[in-house]
Amino acid sequence: MGDEGPGDGDRALLVRASWDGAAFEAFYRRYVRRVTAFAARRCRSADDVADVVAQTFFRLIEASSRYDPERAAPAAFVLGIAANVAREVDRGHARRDALVSRLSGRDLLDGDESERVEAAVDAAHQARDLGGALDAISPAEQQMLRMVAAGHTPGQAAQQLGISAGAARVRLARARAHVRSQVSGEAATTTEIEE
Repeated sequence: MGDEGPGDGDRALLVRASWDGAAFEAFYRRYVRRVTAFAARRCRSADDVADVVAQTFFRLIEASSRYDPERAAPAAFVLGIAANVAREVDRGHARRDALVSRLSGRDLLDGDESERVEAAVDAAHQARDLGGALDAISPAEQQMLRMVAAGHTPGQAAQQLGISAGAARVRLARARAHVRSQVSGEAATTTEIEE
């Protein structure tokens, strides 16, 4: 051992690290600060540094079985793994940032979609457990209510029925008012019809 260089002990530890837990632990203790400092210069946050250090040594367990002491010093080998992990973390941030950028400032539902969702929710609530209440409204009102319940906006239903959007809204309001009155047992009021 007298003619070994300063890195020879590290080389031997690294060669054995994949199958010898004590060798891995000794190597880890010798290099964890260096890998942490390396990661700290390349990462955005302390959490990222911790992730890079943990992933570096996790990958080192498998990679150490492929380590060739003739090709690289142990420090270069472990810091090469750390550099790859840091790049992956940075690419992950870039992908998340791009996604946030694409989604930010965008309404998830535009006005027509919002109206469609609200109308569909209302119609679905009304259609639940109605039984005979639907039979008490006119076929035109039933058709309008069913189209809205199926996800069409009143405007889309109007186009498919060949009527004006105003007529469609009136049919839908009347259908809702009649169904409400049937379900609650009350007479439909003018106020409900004008909704």
